Amino acid sequence: MVLTLALLAGGCGTATPDASPTPASSATSASPSASTPSAGATSSRAAPQPRFADLTQGSTTSVVILHAYDSKNASAVVEPIIFMTGDAYCRTFKIKRTDARCVNHAYVTEESNTKVTVPIDAQAKFFTWEDAQGDVCIDAPEKGGTCPMTAKEFGGWVELNKNSMIAVATEDGVITRMAIVYTP
Repeated sequence: MVLTLALLAGGCGTATPDASPTPASSATSASPSASTPSAGATSSRAAPQPRFADLTQGSTTSVVILHAYDSKNASAVVEPIIFMTGDAYCRTFKIKRTDARCVNHAYVTEESNTKVTVPIDAQAKFFTWEDAQGDVCIDAPEKGGTCPMTAKEFGGWVELNKNSMIAVATEDGVITRMAIVYTP
């Protein structure tokens, strides 16, 4: 029982990660956990637990914390996170609407506490949420910006913005898209 609680508290789960190509909101969605009724108790379904994207295999999208970026060796150290609106987070994880996360926060994040090194494709595309004229270019916050930038510009931004949120897309466990996520 203590081990199970430690795994859940640490952001780890026992389910196999979903590596199917899904939108960011799905890649970070929950899957129901099976509940084990105790002797004499009635069976009830447990609240869904967070599932974090496995970026090392398959094709997926996710919001991550970018811990390191190495353009010369074409790799990034990232930590997959949950990044959802407060309302979506509470609906997904069956949290009461009166909870502060539902009403006081535009966005809720939950860290996986798992860092992984992922290769970056030589033809990867980089994006920001603000163009040179200061115009905002975002379709959906969890997908990051849509204004193109060069790998060199992205690297310069990373130097000034350590441990920032980035939306990534992978194909066959290789990052093909990195987009800066706007955080107010």
